[in-house]
Amino acid sequence: MTSEPRVPLNEEEGVWSVSEGDLSRQGPHETFRPDGTENLTYNNPYALEIERVWFDGRIVYAVESGEVELEFDEQRVVRGNTVAQEYQIVYAVALDERGKLQGETEPERVAGQFNIYDSVPGMATYSPLWQFNYVIVPRDYTPNTLRSEADCLGSGYRIEKSTIVEN
Repeated sequence: MTSEPRVPLNEEEGVWSVSEGDLSRQGPHETFRPDGTENLTYNNPYALEIERVWFDGRIVYAVESGEVELEFDEQRVVRGNTVAQEYQIVYAVALDERGKLQGETEPERVAGQFNIYDSVPGMATYSPLWQFNYVIVPRDYTPNTLRSEADCLGSGYRIEKSTIVEN
């Protein structure tokens, strides 16, 4: 990261880096490293859990802030809000007629598989609200074979669209 001198107090906003409360101008940098991982620097001051997720075959980072309740129509499309799509690769999931997890049963996730996002900030389809789609794979599935929404949709695996939304 290239930084310039501190930002004067009379500047209200800009493309800045913040380090221990001090601002500096942030120069341009590559969004992704050559290995396809997001080129992110984040010091996590609130000790939030950070998740690695796939987006178009590249690794990006996400922070989950909890589940939210939204209204859905019969096709499990959200009413009145824009949501992004998140794909979770599982061996099994049990959803009730409302698209929620049945009882206390959690999906049987594929160990080591990162979740998959359909968008990132800056895209027209991006939203901080994520609707879960469960991609049901066979037991011989190799983790992280699916790395994009296109991979999931073109895989031929059954996808269960839920009404579970996280922020």
